[in-house]
Amino acid sequence: MIMSPQYANRIETSALFLSGLCVVHCLGLPLLFLAMPLLANIFALPEAFHFYLILLALPLSLTSLIYGVRQHRSFMPLAIGTLGLCLMAAALTEKYYNEEVVLTVFGATSLALAHIYNWKRRSRCASNKGRES
Repeated sequence: MIMSPQYANRIETSALFLSGLCVVHCLGLPLLFLAMPLLANIFALPEAFHFYLILLALPLSLTSLIYGVRQHRSFMPLAIGTLGLCLMAAALTEKYYNEEVVLTVFGATSLALAHIYNWKRRSRCASNKGRES
């Protein structure tokens, strides 16, 4: 599958934005809820919300990271991103209920770093190909 650099950048940007939103959600909302207990009931999200977010993050992130591997031949961003996705998925299980926020924050941060690294590798690879022509 050939993907234009602009389309790949859009996918990468979307995945990176989703990772950042996850970190803000995991850290920002609990702090806000601690400061203002009355808002906790207003902004309470259904338990399935996190499940739907990971369902969105999986294909978006994996598509972007796998495309990056095909372009720049480095598996590191895919490995870091997969670790992040696994941590976020583990946070949804009952076994890690008490560690949910920590696992999710580490997972989303790892995933965001993987996307940044992937983006830099793809950009470097594209600029090197441009010099060859």
